[in-house]
Amino acid sequence: MSGVIFKSALSLCKSRVPLTAAIRAAPQLSRFSSPLMRQHRFYAQINNNNNNNNNANSKNDPYKSSLLNDDLLFQAGIDTEDPATQKQQEQHQKETSSENNGGEEKEHDEFSKTKKRKNRVKSSLDKKKERMFKVFWYSMFGAWLAVAGYSCRDWDPNEEPELYKEEENGYTPGKIITRFKKRVIGVSDVFSEPAFTDMLPPPPPPEYRRSLTLVLELDDLLIHSEWDNKRGWKTAKRPGVDYFIGYLSQYYEIVIFTKSPMFFAEQAVNKLDPFHAYISYSLFREVCTSKDNKIVKDLSKMNRDLNKLILIDPFEDSYSLQPDNAIPIDKWTGEKDDKLIRLIPFLEFLALQPIKDVRQALNSFKDKKHIPEEFAEREKRLRAQWEKEQQLESKSGLGISKLLGMTSVKPRKMPLDAMREAGQAGYLAQYTFLKENGERMMKEQEEKAKELMAGQKLTLGKLVSEGMPTEEDFVKAAAAQEQGKA
Repeated sequence: MSGVIFKSALSLCKSRVPLTAAIRAAPQLSRFSSPLMRQHRFYAQINNNNNNNNNANSKNDPYKSSLLNDDLLFQAGIDTEDPATQKQQEQHQKETSSENNGGEEKEHDEFSKTKKRKNRVKSSLDKKKERMFKVFWYSMFGAWLAVAGYSCRDWDPNEEPELYKEEENGYTPGKIITRFKKRVIGVSDVFSEPAFTDMLPPPPPPEYRRSLTLVLELDDLLIHSEWDNKRGWKTAKRPGVDYFIGYLSQYYEIVIFTKSPMFFAEQAVNKLDPFHAYISYSLFREVCTSKDNKIVKDLSKMNRDLNKLILIDPFEDSYSLQPDNAIPIDKWTGEKDDKLIRLIPFLEFLALQPIKDVRQALNSFKDKKHIPEEFAEREKRLRAQWEKEQQLESKSGLGISKLLGMTSVKPRKMPLDAMREAGQAGYLAQYTFLKENGERMMKEQEEKAKELMAGQKLTLGKLVSEGMPTEEDFVKAAAAQEQGKA
């Protein structure tokens, strides 16, 4: 039976019957085919000669040209591969799919072929989302172009008197970019302004206040910090900084105003003045302003008279708003020096003189970086003049004392020397007192603070509505406790 079917199929292939008819007849023939029949392939041999060579090459590439290829026979429903070969291919396909897809099995149809379906149809909702997305970005781009164009307009002296420069008006590329940068930076500076207009509380009454205010930078002036891969951050204290702060605290209200954030700088300030006896206030990066992408200290917001305020800072950008109030100094990088100590004579003399405006005194020096040297020369001339006057007085007084039979009067000390001796005596007395009673005072202060905090009966609602108690509240509470005990 199988031989008959094979011959009939072969006759169909050799005849001029259309190929589609042969394909349609193939499934009907496969019903009567045996397993042996399914292993045969319907191919037409190219060469009838050299059968031995064809049989030898049939193992690797049996038929180079065929009338019915494997795809057509496969679509007709006829098995064209050996069962063993088919199993090997299926196993190999599973292994490759598991390696490429992380072990996930692909979907297979009845012929063990992977389905690759791509749904390119978009719904009306997807089309609407894409349209809205494009409209949004186009509108944003248009708005940005409108803002950029408006920022490039000419300066208006009425709207922008601070930024107005007539030579910057015009529509050349350089002038347009300059105006755009200044306006953009001006907008960003608004968000970098401090939250408070007055950075310090009002000064105390005249009988308790110091005559002048001395503002000091912390980094590279009083201390210097370096990073070491083995030990991390290392901080060095400048030679003479304890004496500098302690001595001048007799004449100045000392304020630390640093560019470093409070999180890093507060601990260093507490170590410089552990008893809170010398430094009155501390200000940090949070109250600095930004101008032209530079950190600036606006001294006008310190709630102090600029005529009585001096700033010592190694960073030139910090005092760019009030350069007349600043004493510039080189950055300290950790080496041994005495520049702070050499500034004391001038600052002491300035604080003891009835000066109305310290800016006039500072500007009287040719180079404010070399104030100690120039002041030493002035002091030398002043001392020479004083000695001459004392010699003249001593000569005239000696003649009068001889006539009257009196002993000679001792020459007086120079007032500057007398003031320094009084200042050194006051510093030594304060230093000795803090050394003996400082720790006890700190403990008492902490205990009083705890008692006052407990007496305030702080609650979350009170903190939100009224805030933390101020120093005045603590003073009032302490006075009330003393009156109650009395």
